[in-house]
Amino acid sequence: MKGYRWMTWGIFLVFGLLVVGQSALAGDAKLEVIPAKTPLSPALIKKAPLEFKGAGFAPKEMILVEMIPPKGLKIKSLPEGDRVGLAVGAADGKGNFDIKMHPVSTLNWIFQVDWTPNMKPNLKKMSPLPPGKYEIEASGMQSGNVAKATFELLKPPTKKKK
Repeated sequence: MKGYRWMTWGIFLVFGLLVVGQSALAGDAKLEVIPAKTPLSPALIKKAPLEFKGAGFAPKEMILVEMIPPKGLKIKSLPEGDRVGLAVGAADGKGNFDIKMHPVSTLNWIFQVDWTPNMKPNLKKMSPLPPGKYEIEASGMQSGNVAKATFELLKPPTKKKK
């Protein structure tokens, strides 16, 4: 009976150390949004998409990058307050990642376009995000590690008159 008691306490001790170790790693997670400030422009779609770089995650784990909309901001086709999935990728063997936002995600969530029946973006019916600061969060799917950063969406550049 005493052997089982020690085994039970040993299992709890090992499990506790694992939990403490994971929470210690969670504090080391980092996220950077590149560029940190960007104007709303077509360059975001292909030329200069948002890029998310991070470190401090478990090796080879899946990373989910989401935007946490400010209160009162309505995101097209989502209930108010829902997070917006911007990108998904995997960490490398050292727990670092570098994920670029896909053009379809940029069209859906930054420009908030409608789509035609033949799946082409309808730019006439778009309602882009307003200029401002947006909170971004990267989450590790296995480790539970979380890192946050912000990026600022600036007004579109003014067109030069010819």
